[in-house]
Amino acid sequence: MKEKVYVFGHQNPDTDSICAAISYSYLKNQLDDSHAYEPVALKGVNKETKFALNYFGVKAPRIVSSLKPQVLDINLPEFLLLYETDSIRKALLLITNQVGRMAPVSDKKGRLIGVVSISDLIPRMLNLGSKDVLKLTNTPIDNVIEDLKLEEISDDKTNQYIKGYVHISTDLQDEKYRKKLQKQDLVLCNRFEFETYVEHASVIIVSGVETEEHKEKLVESYQAIARKKNISTRCFISDKSVFELVKPLAQTAPIRDVVVKKDLEYFVTYETIDDVKNNMLSSKFRRFPVVTEKGEVIGMISRSDLIDINKKKAILVDHNERGQSIEGIEDIDILEIIDHHRVSDISTVTPLYFRVEPVGCTCSIICKIYEEQGIEIPKEIAGLMLSAIISDTLLFHSPTCTEFDKEMAKRLSAIIDVDMQLYGMEMIRAGSSMQEEAPEHILTYDRKRFMFGEYKVSISQINTGDYQGLFEVYNHIIQEMEKMVEKEGLHLVVLLVTDVVLGGTELIAVGQDRWIAENAFHLEEDDQSIFLPGVFSRKKQVVPKLMNAAKL
Repeated sequence: MKEKVYVFGHQNPDTDSICAAISYSYLKNQLDDSHAYEPVALKGVNKETKFALNYFGVKAPRIVSSLKPQVLDINLPEFLLLYETDSIRKALLLITNQVGRMAPVSDKKGRLIGVVSISDLIPRMLNLGSKDVLKLTNTPIDNVIEDLKLEEISDDKTNQYIKGYVHISTDLQDEKYRKKLQKQDLVLCNRFEFETYVEHASVIIVSGVETEEHKEKLVESYQAIARKKNISTRCFISDKSVFELVKPLAQTAPIRDVVVKKDLEYFVTYETIDDVKNNMLSSKFRRFPVVTEKGEVIGMISRSDLIDINKKKAILVDHNERGQSIEGIEDIDILEIIDHHRVSDISTVTPLYFRVEPVGCTCSIICKIYEEQGIEIPKEIAGLMLSAIISDTLLFHSPTCTEFDKEMAKRLSAIIDVDMQLYGMEMIRAGSSMQEEAPEHILTYDRKRFMFGEYKVSISQINTGDYQGLFEVYNHIIQEMEKMVEKEGLHLVVLLVTDVVLGGTELIAVGQDRWIAENAFHLEEDDQSIFLPGVFSRKKQVVPKLMNAAKL
């Protein structure tokens, strides 16, 4: 099975993040047969991205909110799994050699029902003297065959369980005791007594069958009686003596009744290692079963096993900042980063392929990599990458847009044969109706957090072709921004509403340190917002000015 590598963009995925993840995953799967590259999203896709995906017939990637190490990432050691029908004897022999002297117990389908330890088995082992113990425990005849290493000479296997008392032939010599023998009972006798009891018991075990000649005579005798009397007795033979068979016979009782089921502690594969550690620290147990979501036992773990973990592998696209990435980023192996933003604070233990270029869109870089590797770009992938470039460069109006972005867009549009301007405006309009959006969604649509010295700042941006619609929900947006300041302890919250048709951005600022935005953009103290003609880029035209203003 190929090892999985997750490919994803930032926490509030825009069209570039989603399309870059899909496009780069496809490329990597063409180049590398040893891994399975899967594009994932950290949150649901927005309306603009959904339009692009639907237009080119591509399924949205599944949402993965965390890559924290889970139980399924542990290199599980070999373990002993017992079944509830296994015998006391078998369980004791196997469990003696196990670390911790305990084992999980499952039903016939492999689902966990409990655990058993050597301390549970020994008391039962010492209390197996009763003649009805196999009957009371509904002992499978297969246990008897396996533990005593018996050979069956009968053909009728209808009876699968011990349903009566256990008798030894020496006891049956007493006439009073012989009367207690019932058809469903088990008799243990030597080969000379075989014919005496074969008709009167459900199961008969013949001891002292040491040669092939002994066996042949017994088989012949059994078949003759079976034909004549139409008996269904299950008949087994052994070269051991009656004395050697008596004790282990009692130990063939199943462990079902000694399995500990109360206060059972176990871990499911989807649980995080952090949760496992916390539970282990507060538990009285030292070893714990591991089960799948269906309850199937796949291992046993202890604290020492939490060291040996296979880290999840990932490729980051369209970001390289810890605060914008997935939960658990510090616990995964980052193999590559493909981005067009400033180099930030993600660090790795091992070297990686790190490609950052000063262009307007991550998908422009990925398109170039396709060409470098000589991989043909399918139409649907070309469509997604073109959509990302149009979105990130605001139809080539953004100052972040480069000639390189325009050249890549031109090549991609030739593959899918679309008019970039017409398609671009249609895509932007599809995701831009302000009245239909909840204020909370508008603020989280494409949001990034920054630290400007001691100031915690949130800057959200939304592209729209519905500028007038902004003022229908304007007051609600202000209220939501004020809540965000209070809830998250932010010094400044900024929303950029960018309209390509009008050729600028409405900047709205809220927070106790709103003076940063006032100084940066000459925003009047009495005005909640200001329209900035020619401003399209958060990265180049907004963040640097706010950062400089915060230093004043």
